[in-house]
Amino acid sequence: MIKTFLTTAALLAATQFAQAASVVDTGAPNGSAVGAIAFDSVDWTAAKVSFAQAADIGAIQGHILGGATGETFDISLLANDGAQGPGTLLYTTTATFGSDGWNGASGLAGWTVAAGSYWVEFEIQGADTLGSGSITGALLDLGAPNPVALTASTSNSGFSYGDDALSIGLRVDTVSSVPEPAIALQMLAGAMLLLTSAGLVRRRR
Repeated sequence: MIKTFLTTAALLAATQFAQAASVVDTGAPNGSAVGAIAFDSVDWTAAKVSFAQAADIGAIQGHILGGATGETFDISLLANDGAQGPGTLLYTTTATFGSDGWNGASGLAGWTVAAGSYWVEFEIQGADTLGSGSITGALLDLGAPNPVALTASTSNSGFSYGDDALSIGLRVDTVSSVPEPAIALQMLAGAMLLLTSAGLVRRRR
């Protein structure tokens, strides 16, 4: 039994646990449709984000209004190799709208990035449905208290777009695998206690 506890403790010491870290959190915008920017099949918006070191992106959220539960939109990550904005497409996923506020995708797998700058883009592709059941259509509200420094947006399906500084709401979380020392130490302490107890029993005999 002692050997089993020692083996378990050793395995736990080597086990990696996922830990999320926020890379971008602009805070929530004002929640108002007044002054918000259109988010539909011809209007996309991207925000420039930077990573200080290599990372795996685990979740991305935007602050979106005007959708209905279950409607879909796309979130993409693009390289910073464009002439003035988003460049090469690296990853994309379909997200589902829940209610006005933060909406996006979590549990992203394989979204690995090196240190550097990238663009997170919110767009509606041909098969997406976000805003189709709304009078106003989907909107990205403005007024985030800690906005990203640079965004890019278009109103003509991307045939032309401009760099600007729209205060949209954005959250980007990374996931890192880190050891969980507390659990391993507890198991090791328990194993050592068992070893000590077993030694005392043998000496008494």
